[in-house]
Amino acid sequence: MRWSSEGFVLSLKPHNEKSYILEVLTVQHGKHKGLIRGVHSKNIRSIIEPGNEIIAHWSGRLETHLGNYSVESIKSWSSLILNDRKKLCALTSACSLISNTIAEKQPNENIYTGLKFLIQILTSNNDQWIKDYIIWELNLLTEIGYGLDLTKCAVTNEKDNLVFVSPATGSAVTEIGAGQYKNKLLKLPKFLINEKFDHDTEDVIDGLNLAEFFFDKWFYKPNNLNFPESRNRLKDMFIK
Repeated sequence: MRWSSEGFVLSLKPHNEKSYILEVLTVQHGKHKGLIRGVHSKNIRSIIEPGNEIIAHWSGRLETHLGNYSVESIKSWSSLILNDRKKLCALTSACSLISNTIAEKQPNENIYTGLKFLIQILTSNNDQWIKDYIIWELNLLTEIGYGLDLTKCAVTNEKDNLVFVSPATGSAVTEIGAGQYKNKLLKLPKFLINEKFDHDTEDVIDGLNLAEFFFDKWFYKPNNLNFPESRNRLKDMFIK
């Protein structure tokens, strides 16, 4: 059987001396793997960098088989940010998070369009891109079934002055609601409540810590997986 679909490259891993396993997030077939050959060719290698948009042509005897890929380039998004280490790391991190967390061969329009929107932001002149990236991570958490509730305080039901998140429930908490447990709660950056709020480095680190905590707690640790190195590097870039 054969099919073709637009998609984004998620990862490329060695299979043997002559071939690699290419993982693509496709419109019609969700996250899908296949063998690809000729990756040492300069033309092919430049097409299959994480985050690049392609047309993937898959063929195999059965849908359950690994099958083979051939690819055509739509847009090499990664080449637009080669000189920006933070943005390039954010792009790789986003692809790794999707690769790790979503089931294979299950189309998800929200995740697909969300990644496309994020890539467009990362490759634009938007100097607020890191806020959008963190929001994207929290949206991905929601899509895989672990969304946070940042609409009201879990203790007082107030919708204003939300400044913390409970590590136990993922629900927002006000200063008053936190009481004596402030030092046990996660900080909630204001821009996650209202995107119009500005941010500083501390807000960025708090936002990255927030998403990382719940990815790790609800997905990575239960599945005995390590948090993506590219995501760790992204946070380190802001800490330094």
